Amino acid sequence: MSMTRLLGKPLRLAALLAGAAIATALAATTAGAVDKKLHDVLPANYQKDGINVAVFNDWPPDEFVENGELKGWSVDMAKAMSERLGIPFKFEATSFDIIIPGLASKRFDAGFSSFGVTPERLQVLDFIPQRKEGTGYAFLKGKDFKIEAEKDLCGHSVALLTGAWDFQYLTKVSAETCVSASLKAIDLQQFTTQNAAELAVSSGRVEIVAAGSAKLAYLAKQTGKYDMAKLVSNAVYNGIGVRKGDALGPALKDALQAMMDDGSYKSIMAKWGVDGAGMLDKAVLATKDNPNP
Repeated sequence: MSMTRLLGKPLRLAALLAGAAIATALAATTAGAVDKKLHDVLPANYQKDGINVAVFNDWPPDEFVENGELKGWSVDMAKAMSERLGIPFKFEATSFDIIIPGLASKRFDAGFSSFGVTPERLQVLDFIPQRKEGTGYAFLKGKDFKIEAEKDLCGHSVALLTGAWDFQYLTKVSAETCVSASLKAIDLQQFTTQNAAELAVSSGRVEIVAAGSAKLAYLAKQTGKYDMAKLVSNAVYNGIGVRKGDALGPALKDALQAMMDDGSYKSIMAKWGVDGAGMLDKAVLATKDNPNP
Protein backbone atom coordinates (compact mmCIF):
# COMPACT_ATOMS: atom_id res chain seq x y z
CA MET A 1 0.00 0.00 0.00
CA SER A 2 2.02 2.99 -1.30
CA MET A 3 2.39 5.89 1.09
CA THR A 4 3.35 8.38 -1.58
CA ARG A 5 -0.27 8.31 -2.78
CA LEU A 6 -1.59 8.98 0.73
CA LEU A 7 0.38 11.84 2.27
CA GLY A 8 -1.69 14.97 2.47
CA LYS A 9 -4.81 13.31 1.10
CA PRO A 10 -7.97 15.04 2.44
CA LEU A 11 -10.51 13.17 4.48
CA ARG A 12 -12.91 12.65 1.62
CA LEU A 13 -16.58 11.93 2.23
CA ALA A 14 -16.35 8.72 0.21
CA ALA A 15 -13.50 7.48 2.33
CA LEU A 16 -15.36 8.33 5.50
CA LEU A 17 -18.42 6.45 4.29
CA ALA A 18 -16.27 3.49 3.37
CA GLY A 19 -15.02 3.45 6.94
CA ALA A 20 -18.36 4.07 8.60
CA ALA A 21 -18.16 0.96 10.76
CA ILE A 22 -16.84 2.14 14.10
CA ALA A 23 -15.77 -0.13 16.92
CA THR A 24 -16.18 2.04 20.00
CA ALA A 25 -15.73 -0.65 22.62
CA LEU A 26 -12.42 -0.72 24.43
CA ALA A 27 -10.29 -3.84 24.35
CA ALA A 28 -10.82 -5.64 27.61
CA THR A 29 -7.81 -5.88 29.89
CA THR A 30 -7.13 -8.87 32.05
CA ALA A 31 -5.39 -8.06 35.30
CA GLY A 32 -3.57 -11.38 35.44
CA ALA A 33 -2.15 -10.91 31.92
CA VAL A 34 -0.69 -7.44 32.47
CA ASP A 35 3.08 -7.21 32.16
CA LYS A 36 3.95 -4.45 34.63
CA LYS A 37 7.32 -3.81 33.02
CA LEU A 38 5.71 -3.23 29.63
CA HIS A 39 2.99 -1.09 31.19
CA ASP A 40 5.32 1.14 33.15
CA VAL A 41 7.50 2.21 30.21
CA LEU A 42 4.54 3.79 28.42
CA PRO A 43 4.22 7.57 28.73
CA ALA A 44 1.75 8.89 31.28
CA ASN A 45 -0.69 10.10 28.62
CA TYR A 46 -1.17 6.54 27.28
CA GLN A 47 -1.51 5.14 30.78
CA LYS A 48 -4.15 7.76 31.57
CA ASP A 49 -6.09 8.03 28.30
CA GLY A 50 -5.54 4.72 26.54
CA ILE A 51 -4.40 4.19 22.95
CA ASN A 52 -6.40 5.22 19.88
CA VAL A 53 -6.07 2.47 17.28
CA ALA A 54 -7.10 2.72 13.64
CA VAL A 55 -7.97 -0.61 12.03
CA PHE A 56 -8.38 -1.17 8.29
CA ASN A 57 -11.96 -2.34 7.71
CA ASP A 58 -11.54 -4.33 4.47
CA TRP A 59 -8.55 -6.69 4.52
CA PRO A 60 -9.49 -10.23 5.63
CA PRO A 61 -8.03 -12.25 7.23
CA ASP A 62 -5.84 -9.50 8.74
CA GLU A 63 -8.36 -6.81 9.67
CA PHE A 64 -11.97 -6.51 8.57
CA VAL A 65 -15.52 -5.73 9.71
CA GLU A 66 -18.16 -8.47 9.60
CA ASN A 67 -21.69 -7.85 10.86
CA GLY A 68 -20.47 -4.72 12.60
CA GLU A 69 -17.67 -6.53 14.43
CA LEU A 70 -13.92 -6.07 13.97
CA LYS A 71 -12.21 -9.38 13.21
CA GLY A 72 -8.93 -10.79 11.95
CA TRP A 73 -5.60 -12.06 13.20
CA SER A 74 -4.18 -8.54 13.49
CA VAL A 75 -7.21 -7.47 15.52
CA ASP A 76 -6.72 -10.46 17.84
CA MET A 77 -3.08 -9.46 18.17
CA ALA A 78 -4.04 -5.90 19.08
CA LYS A 79 -6.38 -7.15 21.80
CA ALA A 80 -3.66 -9.42 23.18
CA MET A 81 -1.22 -6.49 23.24
CA SER A 82 -3.79 -4.38 25.09
CA GLU A 83 -4.04 -7.08 27.75
CA ARG A 84 -0.27 -7.33 28.16
CA LEU A 85 0.21 -3.58 28.36
CA GLY A 86 -2.73 -3.19 30.73
CA ILE A 87 -3.88 -0.25 28.60
CA PRO A 88 -7.28 0.00 26.85
CA PHE A 89 -7.13 0.19 23.07
CA LYS A 90 -9.90 2.31 21.56
CA PHE A 91 -10.54 0.84 18.12
CA GLU A 92 -11.88 2.69 15.10
CA ALA A 93 -12.49 0.75 11.88
CA THR A 94 -11.81 2.94 8.87
CA SER A 95 -10.73 2.99 5.23
CA PHE A 96 -7.05 2.58 4.49
CA ASP A 97 -6.36 6.07 3.14
CA ILE A 98 -7.54 7.67 6.39
CA ILE A 99 -4.98 5.94 8.60
CA ILE A 100 -1.62 7.52 7.75
CA PRO A 101 -2.98 11.11 7.79
CA GLY A 102 -4.79 10.21 11.03
CA LEU A 103 -1.53 9.07 12.63
CA ALA A 104 0.25 12.22 11.49
CA SER A 105 -2.51 14.45 12.95
CA LYS A 106 -2.55 12.43 16.22
CA ARG A 107 -6.13 11.35 15.71
CA PHE A 108 -4.74 7.81 15.99
CA ASP A 109 -1.77 6.50 17.95
CA ALA A 110 -1.30 3.21 16.11
CA GLY A 111 -2.49 1.75 12.81
CA PHE A 112 -3.24 -1.96 12.63
CA SER A 113 -3.62 -2.16 8.87
CA SER A 114 -0.97 -4.59 7.58
CA PHE A 115 1.20 -1.76 6.28
CA GLY A 116 3.84 -2.86 3.83
CA VAL A 117 7.04 -1.44 5.33
CA THR A 118 8.45 0.56 2.42
CA PRO A 119 11.16 3.25 2.23
CA GLU A 120 8.50 5.88 1.49
CA ARG A 121 6.49 5.07 4.60
CA LEU A 122 9.60 4.96 6.77
CA GLN A 123 10.02 8.68 6.02
CA VAL A 124 7.02 9.43 8.25
CA LEU A 125 6.28 6.36 10.40
CA ASP A 126 7.99 3.66 12.45
CA PHE A 127 6.75 0.08 12.14
CA ILE A 128 6.51 -3.09 14.18
CA PRO A 129 6.53 -5.93 11.61
CA GLN A 130 4.06 -8.76 12.27
CA ARG A 131 4.92 -10.98 9.29
CA LYS A 132 6.67 -10.93 5.91
CA GLU A 133 4.54 -11.14 2.80
CA GLY A 134 4.78 -10.62 -0.94
CA THR A 135 2.30 -9.60 -3.61
CA GLY A 136 0.07 -12.44 -4.76
CA TYR A 137 -2.15 -12.70 -7.83
CA ALA A 138 -5.57 -14.31 -8.14
CA PHE A 139 -7.97 -14.84 -11.04
CA LEU A 140 -11.23 -16.63 -11.70
CA LYS A 141 -11.13 -20.42 -11.90
CA GLY A 142 -11.13 -21.63 -15.48
CA LYS A 143 -8.94 -18.81 -16.77
CA ASP A 144 -5.83 -20.20 -18.44
CA PHE A 145 -3.43 -17.63 -17.01
CA LYS A 146 0.12 -18.83 -16.42
CA ILE A 147 1.57 -16.14 -14.15
CA GLU A 148 4.92 -17.56 -13.08
CA ALA A 149 7.17 -14.52 -13.53
CA GLU A 150 6.64 -10.77 -13.58
CA LYS A 151 6.86 -10.65 -17.39
CA ASP A 152 3.74 -12.84 -17.48
CA LEU A 153 1.72 -9.92 -16.11
CA CYS A 154 2.44 -7.83 -19.21
CA GLY A 155 -0.69 -7.12 -21.23
CA HIS A 156 -3.07 -8.21 -18.45
CA SER A 157 -5.48 -5.99 -16.52
CA VAL A 158 -4.83 -5.98 -12.77
CA ALA A 159 -7.12 -4.66 -10.02
CA LEU A 160 -5.58 -3.14 -6.89
CA LEU A 161 -6.67 -1.20 -3.81
CA THR A 162 -6.11 2.55 -4.13
CA GLY A 163 -2.96 3.47 -2.21
CA ALA A 164 -1.67 -0.11 -2.07
CA TRP A 165 2.08 -0.48 -2.18
CA ASP A 166 1.51 -3.12 -4.88
CA PHE A 167 0.45 -0.32 -7.26
CA GLN A 168 3.76 1.49 -7.01
CA TYR A 169 5.65 -1.77 -7.41
CA LEU A 170 3.68 -2.96 -10.45
CA THR A 171 3.94 0.46 -12.08
CA LYS A 172 7.71 -0.03 -11.99
CA VAL A 173 7.41 -3.62 -13.27
CA SER A 174 5.25 -2.43 -16.16
CA ALA A 175 7.78 0.21 -17.19
CA GLU A 176 10.97 -1.77 -16.64
CA THR A 177 9.88 -5.30 -17.58
CA CYS A 178 7.05 -4.83 -20.06
CA VAL A 179 7.49 -1.56 -21.92
CA SER A 180 11.28 -1.74 -22.06
CA ALA A 181 10.96 -5.20 -23.68
CA SER A 182 8.38 -3.92 -26.19
CA LEU A 183 5.61 -5.87 -24.46
CA LYS A 184 2.19 -4.47 -23.62
CA ALA A 185 2.06 -2.52 -20.37
CA ILE A 186 0.15 -3.87 -17.37
CA ASP A 187 -3.32 -2.29 -17.26
CA LEU A 188 -3.38 -1.25 -13.60
CA GLN A 189 -6.85 -0.34 -12.30
CA GLN A 190 -7.28 1.07 -8.79
CA PHE A 191 -10.40 0.65 -6.62
CA THR A 192 -11.27 2.47 -3.41
CA THR A 193 -12.04 -0.75 -1.51
CA GLN A 194 -10.53 -4.21 -1.68
CA ASN A 195 -13.99 -5.69 -2.11
CA ALA A 196 -14.50 -3.55 -5.22
CA ALA A 197 -11.19 -4.73 -6.66
CA GLU A 198 -12.18 -8.36 -6.13
CA LEU A 199 -15.68 -7.74 -7.53
CA ALA A 200 -14.14 -6.31 -10.71
CA VAL A 201 -12.38 -9.65 -11.24
CA SER A 202 -15.32 -11.85 -10.23
CA SER A 203 -17.55 -9.94 -12.68
CA GLY A 204 -15.04 -10.30 -15.51
CA ARG A 205 -14.27 -6.58 -15.90
CA VAL A 206 -10.63 -7.09 -14.82
CA GLU A 207 -8.54 -10.22 -15.28
CA ILE A 208 -6.39 -10.40 -12.15
CA VAL A 209 -6.47 -9.00 -8.61
CA ALA A 210 -3.17 -8.24 -6.87
CA ALA A 211 -2.81 -7.97 -3.10
CA GLY A 212 -0.97 -9.57 -0.19
CA SER A 213 -0.44 -13.26 -0.90
CA ALA A 214 -1.92 -14.43 2.40
CA LYS A 215 -4.97 -12.21 1.91
CA LEU A 216 -5.64 -13.64 -1.58
CA ALA A 217 -5.02 -17.22 -0.45
CA TYR A 218 -7.70 -16.64 2.22
CA LEU A 219 -10.06 -15.22 -0.45
CA ALA A 220 -9.51 -18.24 -2.71
CA LYS A 221 -10.11 -20.68 0.14
CA GLN A 222 -13.22 -18.92 1.46
CA THR A 223 -14.96 -18.41 -1.89
CA GLY A 224 -13.74 -21.32 -4.02
CA LYS A 225 -13.97 -18.98 -7.04
CA TYR A 226 -10.33 -18.10 -7.58
CA ASP A 227 -7.03 -19.71 -8.48
CA MET A 228 -3.75 -18.35 -7.18
CA ALA A 229 -0.86 -17.66 -9.54
CA LYS A 230 2.45 -19.33 -8.77
CA LEU A 231 4.11 -15.93 -8.69
CA VAL A 232 4.61 -14.19 -5.33
CA SER A 233 6.75 -11.08 -5.72
CA ASN A 234 8.32 -8.22 -3.81
CA ALA A 235 8.17 -9.65 -0.27
CA VAL A 236 8.27 -6.98 2.44
CA TYR A 237 7.48 -6.75 6.13
CA ASN A 238 3.83 -6.07 6.98
CA GLY A 239 3.13 -4.48 10.30
CA ILE A 240 1.78 -1.90 12.72
CA GLY A 241 2.40 1.80 12.08
CA VAL A 242 3.17 4.37 14.80
CA ARG A 243 4.46 7.94 14.75
CA LYS A 244 8.20 8.31 14.36
CA GLY A 245 10.02 8.25 17.68
CA ASP A 246 6.87 7.56 19.72
CA ALA A 247 7.54 5.45 22.83
CA LEU A 248 4.53 3.35 21.84
CA GLY A 249 6.64 1.73 19.11
CA PRO A 250 9.16 0.01 21.41
CA ALA A 251 6.33 -0.95 23.81
CA LEU A 252 4.37 -2.71 21.05
CA LYS A 253 7.58 -4.37 19.83
CA ASP A 254 8.27 -5.74 23.31
CA ALA A 255 4.66 -6.90 23.67
CA LEU A 256 4.95 -8.75 20.36
CA GLN A 257 8.22 -10.34 21.45
CA ALA A 258 6.55 -11.59 24.64
CA MET A 259 3.80 -13.14 22.50
CA MET A 260 6.38 -14.80 20.28
CA ASP A 261 8.16 -16.18 23.35
CA ASP A 262 5.06 -17.74 24.92
CA GLY A 263 3.54 -19.06 21.68
CA SER A 264 0.46 -16.82 21.58
CA TYR A 265 1.70 -15.10 18.39
CA LYS A 266 1.80 -18.43 16.57
CA SER A 267 -1.55 -19.50 18.05
CA ILE A 268 -3.29 -16.38 16.72
CA MET A 269 -1.77 -16.88 13.28
CA ALA A 270 -2.76 -20.56 13.27
CA LYS A 271 -6.34 -19.69 14.23
CA TRP A 272 -6.62 -17.68 11.00
CA GLY A 273 -4.65 -20.12 8.85
CA VAL A 274 -1.71 -17.78 8.17
CA ASP A 275 0.96 -19.56 10.20
CA GLY A 276 2.89 -20.75 7.14
CA ALA A 277 5.43 -18.73 5.18
CA GLY A 278 6.20 -15.25 6.43
CA MET A 279 6.11 -15.92 10.17
CA LEU A 280 8.67 -14.02 12.27
CA ASP A 281 10.62 -15.24 15.29
CA LYS A 282 11.96 -11.89 16.50
CA ALA A 283 10.09 -8.65 17.12
CA VAL A 284 11.82 -5.54 15.74
CA LEU A 285 11.19 -1.83 15.28
CA ALA A 286 11.78 -0.65 11.72
CA THR A 287 12.72 3.03 11.37
CA LYS A 288 14.06 5.31 8.67
CA ASP A 289 17.58 5.00 10.11
CA ASN A 290 17.25 1.25 10.70
CA PRO A 291 14.88 -0.11 8.04
CA ASN A 292 16.04 -3.74 8.24
CA PRO A 293 16.75 -4.39 11.93
